[in-house]
Amino acid sequence: MNKFDKVKAGYAGAIFIAAFFLVCSVWGILLSGPELKELHLNLLRLAFPGFGFTVFAYLLGLVEAFVYGWVGGVFLVWLCEKICLNGEK
Repeated sequence: MNKFDKVKAGYAGAIFIAAFFLVCSVWGILLSGPELKELHLNLLRLAFPGFGFTVFAYLLGLVEAFVYGWVGGVFLVWLCEKICLNGEK
């Protein structure tokens, strides 16, 4: 069986999580209830330290999402190679 490319999986995970971050932050802006907006903003701050709706903080959250996605994608490929492929070479 072919080995997976860790770098490609890292970038795929990074783009997916960064897109999810963008959708989630836009969704937070569109929420109508102030309680829901506050809850959503607190959840974003919990997941992405330093997140806020300033330009710098938003870009920081986007970079954090990209890094988290990249690390997660590489980890999943590593895990699949260890467990699913049983170390086949």
